[in-house]
Amino acid sequence: MNLMGMLKRGDKLDKAFEELQTGMLDVLDEDLFSLPDTAQPAENNIAAEETTPKEDDRPQAFAEERTEPVVRLTSYAQSRLAALESLEDLHRNAQEHLESVGSGLTQVITAHHLTREFLNAIHSDIHRASEYENANGALAAENRKLADQIHDAMKKQQELETALEGLRRRESGLLQDRDALRIEVSSLKLENVELGNSLSRSESERGEVVKTLSTRTVEAERRLRENEILREKQVNLSIDLEKTLKREAELRRRHDELSTAHANESARHRETQAALAKAEKETIRLQKQAEIAEARRAEMNETAIGREAESEANARRNMAEIRGLKEEIQSLHGRLETASAEQAQASEEIGRLKSQIDDMSTERQIAQEMIATLKRDSEADRKAQNGAARAAADRVDMSGVEKLQGEITDLTAQIAKLKAEVKELQPYQRLYREAKAKLQAANTSEAEVATPKKKHHAEAGNKG
Repeated sequence: MNLMGMLKRGDKLDKAFEELQTGMLDVLDEDLFSLPDTAQPAENNIAAEETTPKEDDRPQAFAEERTEPVVRLTSYAQSRLAALESLEDLHRNAQEHLESVGSGLTQVITAHHLTREFLNAIHSDIHRASEYENANGALAAENRKLADQIHDAMKKQQELETALEGLRRRESGLLQDRDALRIEVSSLKLENVELGNSLSRSESERGEVVKTLSTRTVEAERRLRENEILREKQVNLSIDLEKTLKREAELRRRHDELSTAHANESARHRETQAALAKAEKETIRLQKQAEIAEARRAEMNETAIGREAESEANARRNMAEIRGLKEEIQSLHGRLETASAEQAQASEEIGRLKSQIDDMSTERQIAQEMIATLKRDSEADRKAQNGAARAAADRVDMSGVEKLQGEITDLTAQIAKLKAEVKELQPYQRLYREAKAKLQAANTSEAEVATPKKKHHAEAGNKG
């Protein structure tokens, strides 16, 4: 439909109608003003003829009066009457033509209104299509961003797997070191038995010395110097005894510190267990939400298949549901970020455990060096001392050996505890993998929902 042509055609009709009116008015003016004076009696006769039938309604006089004006009319009056009748016919035809023109104008106006409504609908459809294109572009950018995040998460997972392999190798090395420590502890136990035997021999020798001293009390005058020497030895032994008591107090204090450290480690272990339980609850909750999202995705697929031919209201509702799914995916991304943060905390905890294991290995080396020095000192003391001094020195060595044995047992207990903590931190890797799988499933479901919506919008645009 050519709207401009219709409007121009209406303008032409208006102009033709105006020209016709002006022409008719000019013709009437010319006819009225150009009549001669002789025509006035004829007009009076015509007026009388028009008035007489109104005054007399009787049928007998009507026929007589009807024949008289025909005889009285002049040729000029008859021509003017004919012109007047033709003018009335022309006016009647013009009136009919005006009515047809008015109906055409009403049709043009209705067509103009319908065209305006159609143009408004097209304008709104164009704006809606631009909004859909912008939304599709935003969704595509967000999908690309999510793909980059998934790629980074996969890289981090590979790094964590390599770190776990290193930890497993380190754990095997620690197991070998533990076996070596057990062998060394068994050798130290054998040496401890030998030291106990030597201590019993020294005790027996001390008893013999006491017996000799009791038998030689009679010879006190002769052995006064020997008694003074023995007193000096006793003073030295008392000093050594005080030193051993101090060392024992120091060992007790060290034992208390180790017990407090053990209590702290046990508290940390309980905190780790609580965090693991919390992570398991969060995993269960994420699984439930993923199942709900999967059910919603299935429902949306069914509704998209069944409602492809529906109106724009259904399309808007589907877009709202897609926004809800998008928000749920964003929440899942937030939870994935929290899980990755927990994984980072677990890696920090593993690094701390590594540093503790390194410290324990250095302490083990120091303990081995101390054991070697104590072995050398014990051998030198066994060769150099005799009698009661030998017994006191043996006691001191026994206390040192017992202290080292206690430290070795503490170190082995701490190593076992660290291994247990490493085993407890391993489930975080499983949680990370499950969260990654859920994220991939959510992305695939979003893509499957977006494709039928795009098809529906394309079909709606083609229909429009």
